[in-house]
Amino acid sequence: MAIGDAVLMEDYTDSSAPVRTVVPVAFDGPLPRPTRSIEEVKRDLDRAGYAIMADVLTPGEVSEARHALVSEIAREEAIDENRVRRFFTDPDDKNRRLSRLPNRHRMFRDFLEHPVALELTKYILGPTLLNESYLVHSYGANLTKPGSGEQFIHLDRGMDFHDQTKPLQSRFIWCLDPFDAENGATRVVPGSHLWNDRVDMTGGTYYESVPAEASPGSLIIYSDMLLHGTGANVSTDRERAGVIVGYCPPWCRPMINFPLVLDPQVMEGTSRTLRQLLGYSSVSIGFDEQWDSASDQLRALCVPPTIEY
Repeated sequence: MAIGDAVLMEDYTDSSAPVRTVVPVAFDGPLPRPTRSIEEVKRDLDRAGYAIMADVLTPGEVSEARHALVSEIAREEAIDENRVRRFFTDPDDKNRRLSRLPNRHRMFRDFLEHPVALELTKYILGPTLLNESYLVHSYGANLTKPGSGEQFIHLDRGMDFHDQTKPLQSRFIWCLDPFDAENGATRVVPGSHLWNDRVDMTGGTYYESVPAEASPGSLIIYSDMLLHGTGANVSTDRERAGVIVGYCPPWCRPMINFPLVLDPQVMEGTSRTLRQLLGYSSVSIGFDEQWDSASDQLRALCVPPTIEY
């Protein structure tokens, strides 16, 4: 039996792999709703695997970030449209994806060290060895266009992980538009964060899902343990913009080596917290050779790794 606005098997049109098994949404309890209470967010994360925190951004911040995102996408499209499309998990080339966000606008740097995201990362991932800073694992934006198809339901981790019992990433989606079923809101499988190695990501299983609906300025929170995917944008004239960030423990290698791809001039004058999160940090154990072969400009950005946030 479907819960809420679940996508049912009969609505599934992706024929990339034969479906052997259909897993319906079967969740005991009400679905998480937007809340301003961080304690309720934590309870929703524990029981459902995701949560929605409302009004984390002001309308002015939403407007500024969305304008920056759309402007940067347009700038990249003018150079080469392929720079912002053809993401490997998208079913078509209608969506627009944007990377290297810290280079592009102050708002995208501010998102990374937002106190709500950092507090919830501590809650999801737990304490770090020797109190070292967490790292930004990945960072990008997704603009779903009208008519874009739904992404396959997946986990934000390698497909061959088995017996994982604890999250290796905290995940956040900054909502810059309304997120709803019509315009491609992220779809989630509530409770799937507790399934561990029972998740089949070989393509033979179809997971029914529900939309995580949220207003602009909200924050959708989950972990790499939760099954989810971008929804289909079935509207005729509505875009849906979201900025997506993942954090990982300091011992876990990020997907992006940010000091190699970011402009050092952009990072000058930024906070110690931001530089820690982006990997401009030294070590806690052993002798510290602070990037001796790097440029003076890059070495000057290096900071100690101990958390101060």
